[in-house]
Amino acid sequence: MLVSRVYERIRRQAVGFVLAHAFLDPRALCSAVFKGSFADGGQPAGTRLRVVSWNVAAVNNNPFEYWITHPNPAYKELMESVEQFIIAPGEEDVRVDQVFTDKMFRRVLSKMQDVGMKGLPEVEAMWESTYRARRVVSEFLRDGEIGKKRLASMPDRVTNTIQLPSGASLFRPAVGNCYAGSFATLDEWFEQWMAFFFDGQVDLDGKGPRPVYSLLQKIKRSKYPAVTEEEEAVSIPLQLVLQGVFDATLVNLMQARGGETWQVLRREICDSLNSRKNDRLREILETTYMDADVIFLQEAGNQLVELLKASHSKDYLLVLPKAYSAKRNQNSVMLLRSSLFSSVEEFDVEARGWEEGDLLTVRALVAGMDVTLASFHGDTNGLLTMPMLSTVMEQLPTKALLFGMDANTYERVSKSTAHVLEFETLYRSLNLQSCWGEVDPTRYTTFNARTHLQPQLNKAAKSTELAEKGDRNPKDFVLFTEHFTQGGLWRDNTGTGTFEEGMVFPTLEFPSDHAALAVDLVLAEKGRTEL
Repeated sequence: MLVSRVYERIRRQAVGFVLAHAFLDPRALCSAVFKGSFADGGQPAGTRLRVVSWNVAAVNNNPFEYWITHPNPAYKELMESVEQFIIAPGEEDVRVDQVFTDKMFRRVLSKMQDVGMKGLPEVEAMWESTYRARRVVSEFLRDGEIGKKRLASMPDRVTNTIQLPSGASLFRPAVGNCYAGSFATLDEWFEQWMAFFFDGQVDLDGKGPRPVYSLLQKIKRSKYPAVTEEEEAVSIPLQLVLQGVFDATLVNLMQARGGETWQVLRREICDSLNSRKNDRLREILETTYMDADVIFLQEAGNQLVELLKASHSKDYLLVLPKAYSAKRNQNSVMLLRSSLFSSVEEFDVEARGWEEGDLLTVRALVAGMDVTLASFHGDTNGLLTMPMLSTVMEQLPTKALLFGMDANTYERVSKSTAHVLEFETLYRSLNLQSCWGEVDPTRYTTFNARTHLQPQLNKAAKSTELAEKGDRNPKDFVLFTEHFTQGGLWRDNTGTGTFEEGMVFPTLEFPSDHAALAVDLVLAEKGRTEL
């Protein structure tokens, strides 16, 4: 524990030194991005466009869901210890009622009775006959039927992180979120958990405050066939009980394996990847990419958009889709240098499977030339990317196109995902070029993997199999027509314009699970290339 505290003090001092000096001169944080790309007079005639495309990724509420690269060795030690517990718990695979005790169950039951919930005798019978004697790992956390019935994952989704109309968040006292409180014992956790559900009040729709437990919804058998008729009838109180079991199991696990350290690590990760994520994204754009002329962003959240309005409005046009979805909180947007671009106007491309706000297409003048610009992020499996690109090309209002996208293409061939070489064949058939030249499927722009501290344990990767089970794929592209000549290309998973091979990300300094791409281009003179 002493080592952890010493490490934390040294880390904070180092970060403070760097930031203090960096803010004296923002260029102190800049990399060599866009430097020397067209050196020694090698730039062809035309307008230089320094382009960035980056899926900045939606905020993840669970700081432990994905493996990250963390400078503190205590993080890796903790996650490997948790992994071992889930895979081979041995004698630690105790009964449920040794963790979420009968006393806790009775307290919850009494509270549910006080607020008038129905079906409590049935829930009590299920507790006695079905749940209390189960083993916490092999028969609860790893139980596939509970997963299919959504009896623990559904209440977690509803109450893990509650977004308030003010923009603030309310967190359930649990392991898998950014709850700011702390608890030294399981009993301390339980008191905070009970207060959250039964004493906490939220007003989400302007109709007045309501208790948190009232947010839970019935799990319908028509949607989740694994649920029995009896479970559907009492699904709200049953969810509350099983949420308690799930949370207690993870809190007990983290206390046993991480002591005080796990809560320190959680606060640090949440600060970098949740509460300060958008500030860090803005810092990277303001420093490393301060010379960019075009910035395509995907999955940009509402808070980031507001920050960019404040920080970039002097030099850039911030372009948002007409179908901008504040509710989804992840949209494709653009920053265009105002000294280069004019007459910027969005044109509609009908959404054919992708969500509103995923595709932004605009027509603009660049040095008097008519150009189409586009930013896109589609489905996780990438199956909408190729139809989308064909649709855009059919409706292209100009001959010149510049397109930054998260194509969600994959290295391996699979019927369920888009293959990167098949995508290359398509865009070449449409007379488009890529920033990659000839595609190398091993030039990855993502490398992330799920831990064992998230509900979908079948997708979890051991620390020794991150490459095999992780999402390590060539997903991101900048495409362009023959009107552009390419200079340099940079991949960035550090925030400094450099790419560290074999490193999972996000990291504390790089808060996205997609690498940023920077491409130096020249748009040919109008007299040389007919637009």
